[in-house]
Amino acid sequence: MHYILAVLLPLLGFLVLGLASAFKLRCPRSKKVLPVFATSVLGLSLILNSVAFFNIFIVGHDSVTIDLFTWLNVADLEVSFGLMLDKLSVLMLFVVSLISFLVHFYSLEYMKEDEGKVRFFSYLGLFTFVMFTLVTAPNLLQLFLGWEGVGLASYLLIGFWYKKDSATKAGIKAFIVNRVADLALIAAIILTFSNLGSLDITYIIDNVGLLEEDNQLNIIAILLFIGAMGKSAQFGFHTWLPDAMEGPTPVSALIHSATMVSAGVFLVVRMSGLFEFSDILPIIAIVGMLTAIFASLVGLAQKDIKKVIAYSTCSQLGYMFFACGVSAYSAAMFHLFTHAFFKALLFLGAGAVIHACNHEQNMFKMGGLRKIMPFTFVLMWIGSLGLLGVPPFSGFFSKDFILESAFMAGTDIGLWVYVIGTFGAMLTAIYSCRVIFLVFNSQTNLSKEDEKHAHEVNSIMLIPMIVLAFGAVVAGFLGQAMTHTDFWNDSIVIINSTGVENAHNIPAFFKFLPLALVLLGIIVADLVILKKRGLKLLMKVSGLHTLFENKFYIDELYGKTVVKPYKVVSSLAQVIDTHLIDRFVNSIAEFTLFIAKKSRKLQTGLVHDYNLMFLLVLIGALAVLIIRTI
Repeated sequence: MHYILAVLLPLLGFLVLGLASAFKLRCPRSKKVLPVFATSVLGLSLILNSVAFFNIFIVGHDSVTIDLFTWLNVADLEVSFGLMLDKLSVLMLFVVSLISFLVHFYSLEYMKEDEGKVRFFSYLGLFTFVMFTLVTAPNLLQLFLGWEGVGLASYLLIGFWYKKDSATKAGIKAFIVNRVADLALIAAIILTFSNLGSLDITYIIDNVGLLEEDNQLNIIAILLFIGAMGKSAQFGFHTWLPDAMEGPTPVSALIHSATMVSAGVFLVVRMSGLFEFSDILPIIAIVGMLTAIFASLVGLAQKDIKKVIAYSTCSQLGYMFFACGVSAYSAAMFHLFTHAFFKALLFLGAGAVIHACNHEQNMFKMGGLRKIMPFTFVLMWIGSLGLLGVPPFSGFFSKDFILESAFMAGTDIGLWVYVIGTFGAMLTAIYSCRVIFLVFNSQTNLSKEDEKHAHEVNSIMLIPMIVLAFGAVVAGFLGQAMTHTDFWNDSIVIINSTGVENAHNIPAFFKFLPLALVLLGIIVADLVILKKRGLKLLMKVSGLHTLFENKFYIDELYGKTVVKPYKVVSSLAQVIDTHLIDRFVNSIAEFTLFIAKKSRKLQTGLVHDYNLMFLLVLIGALAVLIIRTI
């Protein structure tokens, strides 16, 4: 029973706050009480999910599947709505509920002055509930319900400040880009059912061999992966992620750390038994590598503090995907677990800086905050060191485990994953330290008004950051069990586990090379940002800085090849609709009116006129009858 309650509690928060917001509750106390109620509900859900996490993930109790009710029963399709609680799902439940609770708690202060904060907290509850629905889904249809629910909730949260034009456009962009990828996921679900007659995930994994005929397995696998690419913002579908920064900063922390963007990784890992028998794992690895290096290069030149961290998320998701591409699913989940802590910490730290600097987000207009915000400064360093993978911080264990697994996989693609991932680690160090140096260490560039406003945030915002900082330090030690393939039981299916099992046997040089390059990246960042030497001038001279700052002009490319032709076709369709279709329909209406106007004159109201008409009709009928008789 407590499993069900843990999943449903966020829905309760959404309904209560949603109704209060919809009916515009006027009580002044409600704006203070309702956000606290929503946070308390999430706290209770976190406690219950922690119990499930301890029982199944740590103690090792058997997995639990609960059928709540029959959702669909049409012809040969029977789908139950329920909960599948195994090690994979309870890990996600714990991480999502923890991050969501901390974001709720943080938002009590961050959104304190916002008129729409009740609506904001209701959206947070909806987002958490649909994410729970996704990760506990025992079948692909329920997973798709949660998948689309997350898309809807993210649209509402990204565009929360709907009077702000850029926020509205960002929400629409995120929604549309994800819908394009979701078409592939829908096709994969339809093909799976048409071939197997079931959408139950366990049944699909157990009978994956039946999909190998007519290349159906590879088609379904590539369609599933395209769906995952959209949600996890892989290269080509990444354009919505930086624009999602238009939402409130707590939303960025929630979306980027362990919820929406991790859903694509979760899908690939959940369906590992299908992907392992397919031929598309190298494609997953290549897309992951391309995303990781692309996002790192773009992150080097961004000015907005939140966008740098956003591209960092994109890059780290690339690491998780190329881990899946070399069958290191456990490494991908390990990194997802650790990434949740340090990435949420970085976003909440950025939110603290923005909040303290009068909502300024341009790093080049900050500087000198180390003395003004000493606690935030230390916490941001902890988050950055976790991201960099400096021991003993969590990223060192999870990210390096991905690289070690790739190197020891003994394949060409694995070697490329190691090389690109190691180089990406150095770039990560450069852009992460660039944020710290520009915001905290360099000479202040704050305006006089912002400098007067700058201050350390209060305890309500610091406490969640401290909890996340603790996680960024210890998560790597706590997650060591995830590195063993047999730990996951039937949650993850691996055929070729060579890389994961031999990861710790990697030669010492290749083991510590990523760390050496990270340290080199810190030195480069120090030279460029603080000592203002070398690389920045080189990038500007070569044009690389402009290329990176403009995100390789991919948005512009989409604008010319997709958006502009779409607008042309839409304009043409409007002309055809207005001047051809509408005119034709209107002509019929006008002709009907004309006939009506003429024929209504027959209605005179005089009896002798009607008798005359009756007589004429009768004579006409008799004439026709006589002619036919002759």
